[in-house]
This record gives sequence, C-alpha cells and structure tokens, in this order.
Amino acid sequence: MINRRNEEEETIGVLEELPLSARLILNYLEFEHLINNKTYITFKEIIDGTGLGARTARNAINLLRKRGFVETYLDVKERRRYMYRLNFRNLTQDRVDVSPGLYVIDVGLGTIPSMTFRIYRVLRATAVAFYTDSVPTSYLEFTKCTCAMQRLINYEPQGFEEVVYTVTSNGGSAALVMDALLDSQVVKPYIDAVYESSDHNHVMIYRVVGVSPIQVALELLLMGREDKVSYRRESTIIRIIVTRERLQLKDYIKAYVLAMSDDGLTLKEYDQDHDFNGMKAYIIYSKT
Repeated sequence: MINRRNEEEETIGVLEELPLSARLILNYLEFEHLINNKTYITFKEIIDGTGLGARTARNAINLLRKRGFVETYLDVKERRRYMYRLNFRNLTQDRVDVSPGLYVIDVGLGTIPSMTFRIYRVLRATAVAFYTDSVPTSYLEFTKCTCAMQRLINYEPQGFEEVVYTVTSNGGSAALVMDALLDSQVVKPYIDAVYESSDHNHVMIYRVVGVSPIQVALELLLMGREDKVSYRRESTIIRIIVTRERLQLKDYIKAYVLAMSDDGLTLKEYDQDHDFNGMKAYIIYSKT
C-alpha cells in the first residue's frame, strides 16, 4: 500500500513538471479514451481538440512519448498517418475522493479539452452546482452529472449559504463554478457568507483549478518570442497575446497584463495609461 501511494505521488509530481501543452494533450486524450470511448486519436483531432499549433503539439507528443505516457501507432489504412493513445500502465490518474464540502471551481479557459479530470469527477459527485454567467453551460453539461444546476445570480448570498450548509450537513457536496479572472468580485459575497455563517466551521471549502489563461500566458512568455493564441467558449473569446509592443485595447470585457521583470512576475488589470516595458502577455476577454 505504501509503495502504491509513493508510486502515485511520484507520477503526479512528474506530470506537474510537464509543460502546459503536454498536460493539455494528456487531459484531451484521457477524455477521449474514458468518456468518448475512443481507442486511438489522430494528430488532427489533437490539434482541433486542444487548440495547439502543429509544431507545439508535435513537440509535446514527442516529450510524452519519451516519458512513456503516450504510445504511437501507424494507421494501416492511411499508412503515413500516425495515431496516439495513452499508456495507462505508466500513468497514474488523479484519484479524487469528494468529501462533503463546498468546491470552488475555477474553469480557467473554460473549454472542454482544458477541463481537468479532477473537475469532471468533482462535478459528477456534487448534489448542486451553482454557476456564474461566464461559465458555458456546455462545460457543465459535458460531465453528465445528476446535480441540480443553479444560476448563482438567482440566489442571495444568505440563500446560497443555507443551501450549501444543508447539502454538506447531510453528507453531500456543492460546487461554485466560476472564472476567477472575471468573477472574483461577483462570487466574493457568496464565499464570505459561508465563512461568516455561525456554522462555517462545519463547511469545508476546497479550491479546484482548471487550465488557467495565466498558465498559457506564462508558458508563452517563457518561450521568449512574440506569439498569440485564442480560445472560444460559446459567446466569449479569450485571447492571449505576447508582444513587446504596447497595445491599445478596445471593446473588451476584461483584460490583464502579465509581465516579467527583475522583481518577478506581475499580473495587473489592463489600464491603457500604464506602460509595461519589455515582453508581456495580454489576457483579453471579449465578446464574439
């Protein structure tokens, strides 16, 4: 039992050291295998499903092959086309025991390929899932959970706290699904209501994080070249632009700037009057 636990901790540690592009591919392959029952996945499907560029995806796959996490097969019908699948013998999945409590879920990019298996399992196990308006309903429906899905804005903070306490005191779990970069002020009164309740000591609060735009921005920054990617989730587009130029943004919902300096990383909400020198990453939310 101890050896098995050590093996799982070692594997999870190796996964955390992988670049974001490789972890995105692992997430995508895991869902395609376990949820959509696919045996093999093509390179084109990986590109379409993750939103990665061809060269980035190819480099990530080669790294995963070297680590023994992905196996490659030649498609006998198409000959020159390669197909991929996870090597589950070398991959310890993130097993999640969903204990009673409130799970605050940050969807991050909010696309299905960026959903971690941990988020999937937590949502499947919850009795009720509150969600903000920035969360695409397809993201929730994908889990096929039997939970009651409730729009957060339909509840007052006190009413939210009462539902959470009722669910957790009966041995269940509740979820609050949101986008941390968009909804921090929206959800704050609701989280505060749980903390400030006389019964808050009986409600455990857990934080679960998906693939964040900040992670994508940081990885692009570390590559040291100007680049840009975009992710679409229903009527919202998340653009990440790495550049040395100073951008003048218009018609955006919210925007942030991630910059590297001698003092370390700095993440600030975008202000057109601020001057960010050197390479920086803009994280921009806008409507389609």
